[in-house]
Amino acid sequence: MKVQGLLRACLLAAACVPVISVAQDTTWTLERCLSEAVTRSPRLRAGTRTVQAAEAAARGARADRLPTLGTTASYSYTSETMELDIPLPTIPGYTPPRVSFGDGNVYDLAVSARVPIFAGHTVRERARAETEAWQAAQNDFAADSLKLLYEVRRAYFVTVGAEAQVETARRNSERLERHLQELVGAKDIGFRSEEDRVAAVARSKQAESALLAAESDAQAARLALGNLVGASGAEIRPDGDLSARLVSDATTEVRLESRPEVTALAARMRQSDHIAKASTGTLFPSLAATAAYHYGKPGVNQTQNDWMDYYTLGVNASWTLWDWRARSHRAAQARALARVLDARQTDLINAIQTLQATSREALAAAQSILIKSSERLDLDRRRLTMVEGRYRAGMASESEYLDAQDDLADAETNVTAARVRLRLAEADLLYASGH
Repeated sequence: MKVQGLLRACLLAAACVPVISVAQDTTWTLERCLSEAVTRSPRLRAGTRTVQAAEAAARGARADRLPTLGTTASYSYTSETMELDIPLPTIPGYTPPRVSFGDGNVYDLAVSARVPIFAGHTVRERARAETEAWQAAQNDFAADSLKLLYEVRRAYFVTVGAEAQVETARRNSERLERHLQELVGAKDIGFRSEEDRVAAVARSKQAESALLAAESDAQAARLALGNLVGASGAEIRPDGDLSARLVSDATTEVRLESRPEVTALAARMRQSDHIAKASTGTLFPSLAATAAYHYGKPGVNQTQNDWMDYYTLGVNASWTLWDWRARSHRAAQARALARVLDARQTDLINAIQTLQATSREALAAAQSILIKSSERLDLDRRRLTMVEGRYRAGMASESEYLDAQDDLADAETNVTAARVRLRLAEADLLYASGH
């Protein structure tokens, strides 16, 4: 599955997750398990929310570089106002005028704009840092998606293997039960002893115990698979067998530098570099232009004390001269974090390369083990046929016959385990290859 498709599916699932019904349909193919896990996984829903938050932070940081527009309204009252007395010679019958600057009531409505001019590239670098954080969040989501697909594949074939082991244990139990019934009939006519019957009963009980254990393991595997596909508490039965291959001859490895885990660390390294530059940029002065349109009373002509409109233009500059090197320390912290992430990226690349090599070796070993286990199964089947022939002719003991039965059951169990091991090795190789 493509990462973009996974992200879109998870965004849709995060917005509206319908209730899943598994009461009537609990037999799923691998493809359905993968699809349901992608759309219903709480882990991926959390990842989509993280990506959304990072995107919002990036867009908000970019918006900080743009002009802002705002409006204000204010009212104030002053109990005393300034008055101007004009000294004139005393003239009989004439009172000198008194000039008042308003009546103490001040109203002001304003629309203002602020345009950043220069801030030492701090705002720009912060916006770039948030963009890299957004990119890192997307790659983290992609890495979580790969890990989830890997876990679902393993859980699916573990469940298939557990179901196959149940069938193997059941066949062995039924085979021993049929033999026990035949032996009881032979004992009744004096052809077999009580000791033979007791030995057969003991082996039958052992087979029944193995069947119960296999059924318990299968139930646990079905529940684990149900939890991964978003159906917690439901037992999901796989609609498939161990013969289905996961790795094709055309499967290729994703380049290391394109792996989401690696690209996420690379994005965080770039983020730390931008944060360091932003911290360094605060050492420079900041400059911004402002413009405002006012409508108020008394406005600028206080002696008239009437409503009027006017506008103001200005430039603001600020510069922190000393802060005990706090900004320098923050820049040093960001640069140190970038070096830490660089070391972690190298360690991650080494780990992925090692995982790829070990996965290929494990797959080759699993193929060889399956071949040898199948050859042993063929031999044990032939041996049981020969021992059974001698047993019915009275030339083989009950112990020999039961041992041959056990050897065949063990060989069948080993073949099933080898097939599971091969499918799990293929799942490991797919994950190591970035698929």
